[in-house]
Amino acid sequence: MSESAPPSLMDAGRIAEARWRAVIDAAVDGIIVIDSRGRIEVFNAAAQQMFGYSEAEAMGQNVNLLMPEPDHSLHDGYLANHLRTGEQKIIGIGRAVTGRRKDGHTFPLHLSVGRMEIDGEPHFTGILHDLSSRADLEDRLREASAMARLGEMAAVIAHEVKNPLAAVRGAIQVIGSRMKGETSDASIIKEIIARIDALNNLIQDLLVFSRPPTPKPASTELRGLLTSVITLLKSDPANGELDVLIQGDALVAPVDPTLMTIVFQNLLINSAQAMHGRGVIRVALESGKGWQRIAVIDHGPGIHPDIRAHLFRPFKTTKARGTGLGMATAKRLVELHEGRISVICPPGGGTTVTVELPSPA
Repeated sequence: MSESAPPSLMDAGRIAEARWRAVIDAAVDGIIVIDSRGRIEVFNAAAQQMFGYSEAEAMGQNVNLLMPEPDHSLHDGYLANHLRTGEQKIIGIGRAVTGRRKDGHTFPLHLSVGRMEIDGEPHFTGILHDLSSRADLEDRLREASAMARLGEMAAVIAHEVKNPLAAVRGAIQVIGSRMKGETSDASIIKEIIARIDALNNLIQDLLVFSRPPTPKPASTELRGLLTSVITLLKSDPANGELDVLIQGDALVAPVDPTLMTIVFQNLLINSAQAMHGRGVIRVALESGKGWQRIAVIDHGPGIHPDIRAHLFRPFKTTKARGTGLGMATAKRLVELHEGRISVICPPGGGTTVTVELPSPA
């Protein structure tokens, strides 16, 4: 019986490399090794998924490829300074940094760096942990805390302001009814009532946003719901030259019709104002696997990326008399129905707001 020959040094090296490769590719954190000039030598599977680059795209590239400014431009200087002075600002000390994906999006990371010598040349290993989930959770917790405080404030405002405001409005109406003809005083009374109504609407919007009622779902035909909202929209003389076309599937969804009316009102009013009450708005209805989609498509100027990034944040508005609660409220109400809302602005102009609701079971 013959004994198997021991593996050669070359075979042993291949086995060791295969084992090492299996270990780093099994890691859930990104592992990147660079040489003394910052060129990527190792880019494991987690790093590929994290940054969106394949191993072939990353290998040999400067690691600053994965960094936004100003680190992108400054990294070579950081590395050169360390090699010249031995000063360690990151090595052995984990810290939070920002990464840049292939598509240009940035995201938070925790970075740990270690140094090793291979044939007298320094190499550096970076272990990166994606903090996006934790950052999202922290954002949700902050938002929930802010909503709780806002709800308390809204309740106080409603109690201390809403009822007295109604009394003031009634008194102003009585005074106005005693005036004869269309005098300048009568027009002032009308303006006062309009301002009181605007303030009352603000308080109502604040209450709906901060303390929305629990949805009472009912089987609702969405085309009919949208038609009623469109009829109300076109009753405004400012929208006299506006057409709203509903296209696509007949959708029936288990939603609270009152709350969903508020959602569609906000979306269609925004589109109408973007188009200055003229032109055509399309509402496209589509049923997909597990979802029903309602897209409101206008041909206005679109939304600047800086504004779009904060579009669903309360009290952010570009309108002279806007409250900044319309889109935030729409998002809140859609999410109460376990749905989602998104906004895109094609390069050619216009805005598409899509509401996705779960299909009925």
